[in-house]
Amino acid sequence: MQSSQYDSGQLNSLLESLQKDKFSGVLHLTIRIASRSHQRSCVLIWRSGEIVYGGLKVLSNKEFADMLGQKFQPGWINAAIEATSKRLNNPTSVREMAELLVRLKLFEWKTIESFIQAKVICLLEQFIPYSGQARWESGVEFDLCYGEDCHGLDWTQLKSDLVKRQQEWTNLSPLIPSMEIVPHLPEGTLAKITDLKVRQHLKRWVDGKRSLLDIAEQMDRDPLRVGQSYFNWAQLGWISFHSSNDRTISTATESAAAAIATSKPEEELPMILSVDDSPIVQTAIKRALSDRYNVILTDKAMDALNLLNQKPIKLLLLDLTMPDVDGLEICRTIRSISKFRDLPIIMLTARDGLIDKMKGHIAGTTKYLTKPFEPEQLLEIVNKYVLSGNT
Repeated sequence: MQSSQYDSGQLNSLLESLQKDKFSGVLHLTIRIASRSHQRSCVLIWRSGEIVYGGLKVLSNKEFADMLGQKFQPGWINAAIEATSKRLNNPTSVREMAELLVRLKLFEWKTIESFIQAKVICLLEQFIPYSGQARWESGVEFDLCYGEDCHGLDWTQLKSDLVKRQQEWTNLSPLIPSMEIVPHLPEGTLAKITDLKVRQHLKRWVDGKRSLLDIAEQMDRDPLRVGQSYFNWAQLGWISFHSSNDRTISTATESAAAAIATSKPEEELPMILSVDDSPIVQTAIKRALSDRYNVILTDKAMDALNLLNQKPIKLLLLDLTMPDVDGLEICRTIRSISKFRDLPIIMLTARDGLIDKMKGHIAGTTKYLTKPFEPEQLLEIVNKYVLSGNT
């Protein structure tokens, strides 16, 4: 078994390398959530460079079938597992077990694949923003694949879905900067809630200790969908959110909801624009800054220029290397516009050579920050140039 430590934003590169190397086996990931003083672990199972499963542990074929059954066919699955187990040529084969269940018409391959893909996406968005440890081992017996052609999950589609979900999380960020945020019930709130189902849910799940992610996992629900419900309830003043050190993120009173609805510039958080083609890096930036800043994300130079002209951007985070345009050229273009000559521009790049830094300085960058970066480091630098007004 091989192992490696990785920094925030580097997990995507590791996943890409396993894909290119046609890796088959199990990738074990462990991250530590510093803000909540605990760690999370998961496994991603690969077959010839494609992810075929993701979860908390490697399942046996019967455990895998039971998981599907409890989700889609709870009344039939126990009898089906007993019947199919007797017909297996390979008593440990996950693929053969799933294939027999498909032939029994309990599931379709499309249903199974969609369900596992959703699980993998949820895991990736939990783990990608953090630093952690990766361990990978080949030769693990888990022969799952999908459809008649026995394929794995489409990595391009996984990335696309992650980008779409990140945008949805971004929409929640005024009240919910992270799925690790802990919801609280303000005193006397339950008696004011007229919706019986909501009142019962909040009474059961919101204890001031569970994060949104904890609640979603215990309910076996998508964290994003849970977050969207909690966002709506927060706007109604039914819940508040606290950070890990119990600092109130939002009291979710009527005035806070009104501030979000009216979006008056003087009442908004300082606005940061991040230009980067990597959804993984953008996710890390959003998580690092969204407690204190309104972070706008784009991967296109023209969109960035339009946003700079339309919105009161206080600071620009700019990737040096993008597939369609050079970050230095964007920087030079922005600096040529008189009203942006004093705008703080932080260049984010994996290049840390002296020549690259000199080129950045000549192009007009304010600060040069090497990837991968620690969230605290990025926040400190942004604070320096936005809050103190340094340029």
